[in-house]
Amino acid sequence: MSSVIIVLGHKNDQYGQLSPLSIARCQLALDVLDSDQTSKIICTGGFGKNFNQTKASHAKYNRQYLIRHGVAQNQFLEDAHSRFTIEDATLTYPLLSMHKATKIIIISSDFHIPRVKLIFDFVMPSIDKTYLPANSPASQKELLRLQQHEVFARQRDSQTLKASPCFN
Repeated sequence: MSSVIIVLGHKNDQYGQLSPLSIARCQLALDVLDSDQTSKIICTGGFGKNFNQTKASHAKYNRQYLIRHGVAQNQFLEDAHSRFTIEDATLTYPLLSMHKATKIIIISSDFHIPRVKLIFDFVMPSIDKTYLPANSPASQKELLRLQQHEVFARQRDSQTLKASPCFN
């Protein structure tokens, strides 16, 4: 199999409209597909109070966006209905194994990539990974808030991974 692009979810509103960060991630996936149209895609994102309270998964909204922008339905693998970044990794890993993927491209926002790398490298050390950061269309104030959250979240997730019997 050629490479698999994993588009990490962010959030949508109550009408299923993707956030600017979600759109930026999808746009980067479209750019990657322009140069490698044989890649498959996994979209992540399920349901949660802070990112999606609709009846459809966040991954479905990402998929619909990508299809509206020219991606063929047969390029998609199964969605991963994750609630947070560790689940992005733990729920995509079985899909990657099932499809015998050996190379993946993981797309997330620029401020999020360090934590994504920490988690995906820990959960799937034997898979060849490339991390692509989507530029964050956020105000300076919002970007600072997101970066501060990531510092806390990286520490929390590092402790979670090290303490989990699933990964040791």
